[in-house]
Amino acid sequence: MGFFSTSRPFEKHLGQAKEVLESNWMGSYTRPANGLYPHQWNWDSAFIALGYANYLPQRGRRELGRLFAAQWPNGMVPHIVFNPDYLGGYFPEPDFWQCPQGRQTSGLTMPPLHAEACLRLHRLAHDQESSRGFLAEMFPKLLQGHRYLYRERDPEREGLIYIRHPWESGRDNAPAWDAPLGAIDLNQVSIPAYQRRDLDKGVDQEQRPADEDYDRYVYLVDLFRRLDYDEAAIQKECPFLVQDIGFNSILCRDNRALKEIAGLLGKDQGEIEEWYQQTSKGIRDKLWSEDYGRFESFDLRAQKFLDSPTAMGFMPLYAGVVDSAKSAQLFGQMDSVSFCGLRQGNCFAIPDYDMTAEDYSEVNYWRGPVWLNINWMLAQGLEDYGYYFESQILRKDILELAVRFGFREYYDSHKGLGLGSKQFSWSAALFIDVLEGYYRQKDSEPGLLGIVLSGKLGHTRVLNDPDSAPGEAGGGVDQAVSESIKEVAESFLGSVRGAVDYKGIAQSEQYHKYCAAVKLLPGLNLASLGQGKQALAFWINLFNMLVIHGVIELGMKSSVAEVPDFFDRVAYKVGPHLFSPLDIYHGVLRGNQAPPHRLLPQFMPWDKRRKLAFAQPDPRVHFALSCGSRSCAKAGYYEARELDEQLDNAVKSFISSEVLVDPEENRVAMEEMFQWYQEDFGGQEPMLKFVAEFMPEDEHKRYLLDNLDKVEVEYLFHDWHLNR
Repeated sequence: MGFFSTSRPFEKHLGQAKEVLESNWMGSYTRPANGLYPHQWNWDSAFIALGYANYLPQRGRRELGRLFAAQWPNGMVPHIVFNPDYLGGYFPEPDFWQCPQGRQTSGLTMPPLHAEACLRLHRLAHDQESSRGFLAEMFPKLLQGHRYLYRERDPEREGLIYIRHPWESGRDNAPAWDAPLGAIDLNQVSIPAYQRRDLDKGVDQEQRPADEDYDRYVYLVDLFRRLDYDEAAIQKECPFLVQDIGFNSILCRDNRALKEIAGLLGKDQGEIEEWYQQTSKGIRDKLWSEDYGRFESFDLRAQKFLDSPTAMGFMPLYAGVVDSAKSAQLFGQMDSVSFCGLRQGNCFAIPDYDMTAEDYSEVNYWRGPVWLNINWMLAQGLEDYGYYFESQILRKDILELAVRFGFREYYDSHKGLGLGSKQFSWSAALFIDVLEGYYRQKDSEPGLLGIVLSGKLGHTRVLNDPDSAPGEAGGGVDQAVSESIKEVAESFLGSVRGAVDYKGIAQSEQYHKYCAAVKLLPGLNLASLGQGKQALAFWINLFNMLVIHGVIELGMKSSVAEVPDFFDRVAYKVGPHLFSPLDIYHGVLRGNQAPPHRLLPQFMPWDKRRKLAFAQPDPRVHFALSCGSRSCAKAGYYEARELDEQLDNAVKSFISSEVLVDPEENRVAMEEMFQWYQEDFGGQEPMLKFVAEFMPEDEHKRYLLDNLDKVEVEYLFHDWHLNR
């Protein structure tokens, strides 16, 4: 997704998100929501702190500080810390948990994201000295929390932690728990009397766990308190011991954050590194099921995988423990009809459960709805593996769901309607984190005007000075160059990720063959190209490779903005003329139009290159040209015989991540490129119609087509960071 332009769209909603957190602030912690959740929850506080890190870091520190003040002597960080002033409205409360020494907590834990949250608070802090003091205070507590898990919850010392209650996963009634919970025969066990309090808080029964689920939840809690929370005894007797793929993936990433904190503080990292390596190996070696073809949780009691295709199977991406081949396999599963393929259009990504499963429900808690915290983690994982465009689709859904349907606990995966509690804190916090992240990105970039008008600081660098004089290359130059581009593309550009492995390309044999091939271009007979599909594909491919070539040869590290006027400062000699990226884009492919923020056409009247300008430019070209930045189109190879289909797919791919339609507020937010090139589509209304024609058949498309002349358009600013 592009970033916001001169204005700051969704700023009103940003203020509303902050109001949600303010209304849920209880003086020393943030409740998840009014009504059902009056106390402090473990991983909720971590997600909430991620939001506070962007604008109120001292409150984020206080949030985590209160949670860890309730840490048990054995290191366990409880999944609930109760507020004694608000007892009586939730079940189970301290009188039922009966924790040792009368602790006002639950007797369970939750996935540990706390080192990640602490590290984010530090990275965004303006007062680094104060922040460093906070890290020093939290580090031993974080360390003890991880030690507890590896000491008490890893009986085989294989780096995989078991959970002993579904609530410890954070996903109470996930389908994965049906089998191990079902093994508890309710006719053979004694269940103490209890009264659910969740159904009298205004949440529909169909959106909550079933009564038989609660019976088993309560049975397990009763077992723990009868065993006085002795971990060794629980390990022997508890019927529910599961090595959860979600919990272990989150723990693995938290180990990385904890190790970084140790480094910042000058502490020993050896123990943490060992944990990280063990858990990484355990996830890869034990929690991958060849039979199911996915990562799964493992039932230690039944000694088998749990057959439950949930979004947790993608969490090893967040952990960062798989290789590129496995990441591609996981992405393929994610980008399928089972999980609302990222461009499917008739649903919201990522539903927590396989949408094709018989027991899938778009509204029932952890059995199919969309949860923003899961989207947030999976978006980070996708970006880490180079799936930048796809990560932005998930972030776009975070924004759209919150903007259109409010800051709800979870969302209907088909309609997007908000479900569960209203004014939900982690939804507001993660909305803040995504939006503030975009704003920071914008503030750190010069924008197109800064790049185009920065002034040339040197001569144009010709990247294909020939070894022989022009005219000696012979025939078939365009085919030879195209074949060399194709070889590079097939090895480095053809993936769905869209990211470019500049380092890998630079070191490859294919790249060196390409560099030799483009030296033939001065001998190309330009008149032979014409203006058909073959020529269009040739110029698109040459533009994309010229940008890649320039990035490599000029040694760019993070952005094309590092070299002022980059798109004018690198060029190929093609025939007797020089062609920079601007020449190809605006002079040839756009039919000799002025670049954005310039008044004159690319080729002046006396410029012989004018005759190469396409007489009827194809606006789809904008979505095929990869300008070396994240917000541009994906780099790929285009062939004349498939060109129409490829260009259509390029448009659909771009729109899926760069256009957000908000019917409730009569608004469409679009990547800044649409503003730059609006006239290429015939003006705003024709541009919107063009966009709608490439959208999936859903409510967004219908709304846009019905309101072309009424909808308000806001533009998202362009992210100029390298697309690597």
